[in-house]
Amino acid sequence: MSIAGYIKPWRGYAFRHIPDIDSADVRDFKYCTLSKTNRWNTQGEPTLYLAKEKSFAIGEFARHFSENRSLSLSHKIHKRQVWRFSIELTKTVDLCDINACDALSLTDAPHCFKNIQVARSTATFLRNSLKVEAIFVPSMAFIDDLSKWCLVIFLENPPRDSMQFLPEAHKGGHINIQ
Repeated sequence: MSIAGYIKPWRGYAFRHIPDIDSADVRDFKYCTLSKTNRWNTQGEPTLYLAKEKSFAIGEFARHFSENRSLSLSHKIHKRQVWRFSIELTKTVDLCDINACDALSLTDAPHCFKNIQVARSTATFLRNSLKVEAIFVPSMAFIDDLSKWCLVIFLENPPRDSMQFLPEAHKGGHINIQ
C-alpha cells in the first residue's frame, strides 16, 4: 500500500506542558517555531508537540531538559502546567505503525528516527508534499514501546483557528523538574 493509504482522520486526547507563569496561555503557539533542536521540524516551521499521556510528556521534557538546556536555564523552568487537549484532525499518519514506515521506504523504524535528519526529512515530506496535519511518532524517551507516542502537529496545515482542531483544553496539574 502507498503512504496515501495510511493518511487517516483522528480524534482523541493528548497533553502539552507550558511554563507555570500567570501569563501562560496553552493556545499560544508563538514559540512553536523557535527551537533549532527539534527532531521533527526545523527552526521556523510552526510545530506543536503533544504526548499521549501526562507521564510521557514528563519523560520527554526531562529528556530534552537534560540534553538541550543549560544549567542556568534549569533554575527558571522547573515547574510547568500540564494541559489535556481534545483533538480533531482529518489527515494524520502514524509513524509508530511499521507498515506506514515501510510505505515510506524507511529502514530500521523506529530506531531510524534517532537520526534527526531522517526524522526531519520524513516529517518535511509528509508536511509539505502530502499536507498531513499531524504525525504520531515514537517517543524518544520510550523508543522501544510504540504505544507511547507523541503527536506532532504541523500548525500550518490544520485550520488557522486552533479551536477547530483543538476544541477543548483542560488543566491537568503540574510537573516539577528538580
